[in-house]
Amino acid sequence: MLIRSGRCGLASIKEVIFTQNDELIGDVIQLANQKIIGSSMELRGYTKAIFITLSLCLVLALVACESPLSRYSSTPANKSNQTEQQCRNLYRLTDLAYAVEPGRVFPATESIPSHCKVRAVINRAIQVEVTMPTNDWNGRMMFSTVGGGAGSIGDITSLLSRGFAMASTDTGHESQDMNFMTQPEALLDYGYRGVHLATQFAKATIQQYYAAKIRYAYLQGCSNGGRAAMLEATRFPDDYDGIIAGAPLFGFAEFVPWAMQAARHQAKNPLTQASLDLLDANSRHVCDALDGVEDGVINDPRLCTIKALDLDKLTCEEGEQTGCLSRGQIQTAQYIYQGLLDQNGNTVAPGVMPGAEAAGDWAMWMFPSDLLGDGSQSLNDSMAASLATMMRRVPSFDIGQFNPVTDYAQLDELHFMDVSTADLSEFKAGGGKLLMYQGWNDFPLRPERAINYLHKVQSENGGVEKTGDFFRLFMVPGMIHCATGPGAWMADYVDPIVNWTEKNVAPNQINATSQSKSNGFSRPLCVYPKLAHYDGKGDTSKASAYHCEVN
Repeated sequence: MLIRSGRCGLASIKEVIFTQNDELIGDVIQLANQKIIGSSMELRGYTKAIFITLSLCLVLALVACESPLSRYSSTPANKSNQTEQQCRNLYRLTDLAYAVEPGRVFPATESIPSHCKVRAVINRAIQVEVTMPTNDWNGRMMFSTVGGGAGSIGDITSLLSRGFAMASTDTGHESQDMNFMTQPEALLDYGYRGVHLATQFAKATIQQYYAAKIRYAYLQGCSNGGRAAMLEATRFPDDYDGIIAGAPLFGFAEFVPWAMQAARHQAKNPLTQASLDLLDANSRHVCDALDGVEDGVINDPRLCTIKALDLDKLTCEEGEQTGCLSRGQIQTAQYIYQGLLDQNGNTVAPGVMPGAEAAGDWAMWMFPSDLLGDGSQSLNDSMAASLATMMRRVPSFDIGQFNPVTDYAQLDELHFMDVSTADLSEFKAGGGKLLMYQGWNDFPLRPERAINYLHKVQSENGGVEKTGDFFRLFMVPGMIHCATGPGAWMADYVDPIVNWTEKNVAPNQINATSQSKSNGFSRPLCVYPKLAHYDGKGDTSKASAYHCEVN
């Protein structure tokens, strides 16, 4: 339990843990009370010994104790080198909130500078790691959130060479196994609390090590990490000055039913890799040249409608077995493109945009994968079991009877983990900046979700112009989920968010490059609704030959 106020009474602990009202509060308070009053903690190595000692002192500590956030000096100190002893002594941040291992200094390698690394456990389960360059700290912190089911530490080294201190958390469980979701407190940590508590610890650690305040705090993450980023902006708007949110998972009630229905279509009328190759070729043939440049990338796939694709022309004639699709396979493809509709024809979850069917996302989610168990299931197949686990706390829920078309409203029980508000007024008032990016060809988290969210933010935060002062969306043609794909998707979002946050220089375009070394090209990524348009002259493989404008 993170105690920020300097007081340690049970009431204050509850106040900090439960900053938002949701369905789990009663259950989790009871569990939290039991764990606070309990004694032993099963921690690894050094942290276990620390917490056994602390638990013996618990009664006295609850009467009078001090938060590690109030323990460090806020007086700036210009030290170019931090000693190994200073790093090791960070274990002294250990108290009722944190179990901290002695820090360790790692020597420089070819790509990573010398740095101090600290590991800790919060709330007996939330693992956190913090890395800090021993020289030339730039006063900034970058927190990396983790995708999927979390369960591991994210990137904590990539920006050390640029002077950032870095941090990440597993959000309170290890591995991608979803069984942790049967425990209310673990589910809450994954939902939003784990990143927030880890953020508080990371800040305390960095400021203790450098004996100086963090000038700017940043966060970056994609997919589930993008969801965590958005929940930081909406639930804890004071945690970060600048946030990079990639392809956020906005809502489980939209994401899971769509995937379950896709799995059912695939089981009945399965697409194959040859099917995906055929669909990919068809999309490019029909729509690649719509932007004036045939480069293997559909710049605005919204123009590539199902009607334009004319899937019926791909139907196998009598006797044909290759280079065509069966009627059933066409139905499966139509569902993937169209999305999940309710009984009245309204969109519950949007479909996948045409243009990168063979790039990897479709196959990863639709075909059996060795990422899961014995390799007999696809990621879409796994959604039913994951949903059953997440909903186990609801006695009336029956996964065997769940109909994605008619029963998706039952998933309101998971609403506390969703990005449920577009009101970013507190984040804006604190000077926060939010940069979101989204691949046009993302399979699991389709692009219309990000565009719809932007429109909601504009509606609730003063309109298009005022929203653009603190929130900008960049759509990435040809990018699938978070990275890779046929488009130019490799981009640096860190410098743009830093310049925007610290100098108020808002990004209007960000240059990106493709992954191909033999046939590479670059394009400008534009602030939505603008898209890159060819100037009509110059090398079509160079970003300099394009400008941003609204279609």
